[in-house]
Amino acid sequence: MKIRLLAALALAIVLPSAARAQEETKPAAIDPVGKYVVQAVVQGQAMDFDMVIEKKEDGTYGGKLVNPNLGETYIASLKVEGRTMKMVLSTPQGTEAVAEITVAEDGTLDGSWSMQGDGGKMTGKKLP
Repeated sequence: MKIRLLAALALAIVLPSAARAQEETKPAAIDPVGKYVVQAVVQGQAMDFDMVIEKKEDGTYGGKLVNPNLGETYIASLKVEGRTMKMVLSTPQGTEAVAEITVAEDGTLDGSWSMQGDGGKMTGKKLP
């Protein structure tokens, strides 16, 4: 009986500490809203984009990437997982692309995008 009581007491002490440690290692989700400068490799060429991410009334995110030569690519959906943004992009040609970008603590971006027949690296920075 004493052993069960001691075991229960030990669990009561250890479990909350373990739960806190697990929560502390989980990175906090970033706020993606803002303006960015992005460089993406498109058809083998590095291209510059201005990216804007906004929060919609329903709590989801949207926005666009703009390049003077390619036009506007809309962010059809965006999900944040920790420091990573996962986006579905709707291109001016009517096709969809996906992008996954990690935002470092200093605001720099590193990731990639892909769609049927193309894809490449994405880098950049969140503007203040």
